Amino acid sequence: MSRITRALKTSAIATLVAAAAVTALNTAPGPASATLPNTAPVALSSSSVNGSITRSEVLARAQYWVDQEVPYSQTVWAPDSLGRNYRTDCSGLVSLAWHLSSSLTTWSLPQVSTQLATLDDLQPGDALNNIDRHVVLFTGWADAEHTVANIIEQPRSGLTARKNTYSRSYINSAGFRPYRYNKIAESAPSVPDAGMTDLAGGNFGGTSHADVVAVETTSGKLFYYPGIGDGKLGARVQAGTGWDSMSELTSGHFVGDAGLDLAAVDGDGKLWIYPGNGNGTFGNRVQAGTGWGSMHDLAGADVNGDGKSELLAVATDGKLFAYPGNGNGTFGNRVQIGTGWNAMDQIVSPGDLDKDGKADIVAREIETGKLYAYRGSGAIDAMNTLGARDQIGTGWNAMTNLVTGDFNGDGVGDVDAVEAKVGAAGTFFTYPGTGAINGVNTLGARVQIGTGW
Repeated sequence: MSRITRALKTSAIATLVAAAAVTALNTAPGPASATLPNTAPVALSSSSVNGSITRSEVLARAQYWVDQEVPYSQTVWAPDSLGRNYRTDCSGLVSLAWHLSSSLTTWSLPQVSTQLATLDDLQPGDALNNIDRHVVLFTGWADAEHTVANIIEQPRSGLTARKNTYSRSYINSAGFRPYRYNKIAESAPSVPDAGMTDLAGGNFGGTSHADVVAVETTSGKLFYYPGIGDGKLGARVQAGTGWDSMSELTSGHFVGDAGLDLAAVDGDGKLWIYPGNGNGTFGNRVQAGTGWGSMHDLAGADVNGDGKSELLAVATDGKLFAYPGNGNGTFGNRVQIGTGWNAMDQIVSPGDLDKDGKADIVAREIETGKLYAYRGSGAIDAMNTLGARDQIGTGWNAMTNLVTGDFNGDGVGDVDAVEAKVGAAGTFFTYPGTGAINGVNTLGARVQIGTGW
């Protein structure tokens, strides 16, 4: 047994905890960090965190964990060659390889990647992902006929990061889909991509038009984009730094004042509320919970219509939960309001989409790229909280960073989204709500509102 195997297994035994968030205020300890005693950090990377990265660098970063014999764990973090920590499970390995700012999950990796049309489109550095089961890094075909794939993976408990092969028949039968990181590059970029991520929308500035806040991928700076009408955004203003350590940003009235607030999860799984000042800036953050690293696709929504936003989130088993807002930056005991939500991502609330006075939910089906609206019932009523879903769009697998709000000031919720581009920043579009949930006519024709996203 190698020194790294012994060190990490010892750390894992010391930190076995219940990871699921039972309520918003649980006190499960954060993940343990482990050091790699075999070598000091070695600069294998020329890319920046969340920036463009070459295929050769992706493979070199993943190989580092293979060389260090890093064992699988869902409760332990280990460093890359530069000392940045990632969770030592399958999605943590891919997050490390792509040089992401934090460890995503099999469900959230599609938010930073694009599904390929066929397995034959795979190139080294892409991923094979079954969102309900496992994700691996593709390193190349073993044969000209593309019948056997070479991969790197964090397989399961008791094994270490390793090279392996998957047959094409197994890939298909096991439900793996090919994905490409949106910022992959064939050569090192001369200018870093300054695209944005972790978008959240709403009236942060207190006007009649919704605004957008977003994190710049290369710098970790938080920017505020004021809404100026017709779905357009004005010149951005910096609102914070160090946000590359945060994820799952969403907006809502979490604190009992007029300002719109932000909620976000840090790398230790702590949930934080950032009270809005009503002018596009935010006050000192308040911790609202722990153990949130096991939840994904957070969305703020006033589900029960009491003026206080609930926090919706999906657990590891695909159950959708609503955490009732107390209006003071804390949340009550969660209520299960759905199942099977691991098949969905980009979960957002546009507010009242159909003018019935009740907040609705929009989400994308990962497998098909179809966009769905879920009518709100106006109450947190367990499995009856959301009504039957209506398909309101197709082809949304090409879009990412969905964000909602009344961007044109007509009293109806709209949807904004970034059209992803492989290896480059995306194009930002707004889709105005029509005031009714009526199939593919729920959203109007899109209008481009920005580039470099």
